[in-house]
Amino acid sequence: MSLQITLPLGKKDSVKNLVFTLLTKEYPLKLIELTNFIRKRYGRAITFQAVRKAVLELVEEKVLIKDGNSFSINKQWVQEAKKTIDELYCTIYEEKEKPKKFDAIGQEISIFTFDSLGSMMKFWENLIDSWLQGYKKGDYPVNCYQSAHIWEVLLYPEMEKKIMGKMQGLGVTSYALSTGNTSLDKAAASFYKKIGVKVAIIPSSASFEKEYLVGTYGDLVVQSRYPPEIVSLLDRCYKKTKSLEKLDINEFSEIINLKIEIKLSVTKNLNMAKQINHSIISQMN
Repeated sequence: MSLQITLPLGKKDSVKNLVFTLLTKEYPLKLIELTNFIRKRYGRAITFQAVRKAVLELVEEKVLIKDGNSFSINKQWVQEAKKTIDELYCTIYEEKEKPKKFDAIGQEISIFTFDSLGSMMKFWENLIDSWLQGYKKGDYPVNCYQSAHIWEVLLYPEMEKKIMGKMQGLGVTSYALSTGNTSLDKAAASFYKKIGVKVAIIPSSASFEKEYLVGTYGDLVVQSRYPPEIVSLLDRCYKKTKSLEKLDINEFSEIINLKIEIKLSVTKNLNMAKQINHSIISQMN
């Protein structure tokens, strides 16, 4: 399926939106080419004059640029639009964590960059909260999470209770898989079991398993990989801490808030979410 982008230019099937959508895939195009494409691809009995009017208005609005007799999307307009959307996102979420950098956005995936594991996880929690607010009857009711160490409960137990409580109230079933098998991992697993999460510990020493973390929320997939430095520090802390009571919270907090670049990808893809869920749940059965 080809990507169709709807701009705030009137109705979804307005001539302006159709012109813009075509030019995201094929460019530059002449007026007659745009007219023919709209007629063939969208089955619209549209006139050349209507297309010309829409194109000239988009040029005047600086959305399109003209090169000879052809037209294409104005890259400067795209950059400014992206900056505006980024700022709007941060404004809407007010106190919620802001990414250090918004690296890329595509049809289904957005990639964010943060300067610490802690700031990334706060943003992750904000994504969950947004998903819960938009959740409605009939949505895919499954949440899965996999990580080497499910550490969030060690610092934010009340937040985790609140999030899981909301999910259960909406009828969402939650699964958590830990590939770490230390005393702290077992304590975290016990906590989540008590609040209704289906939890399993499947030990693994593979490098990828230590770095990788993924969460699915309906059709939303959130993924990241810990930098090697974080993997090493977390492993050392988990292995030396023999019980939850002996955890050095200050040391642990320093690891979580260590200044280091870490990326987070957010993908909206139901099939992908289901595949990840199947992989996680099948290991737990």
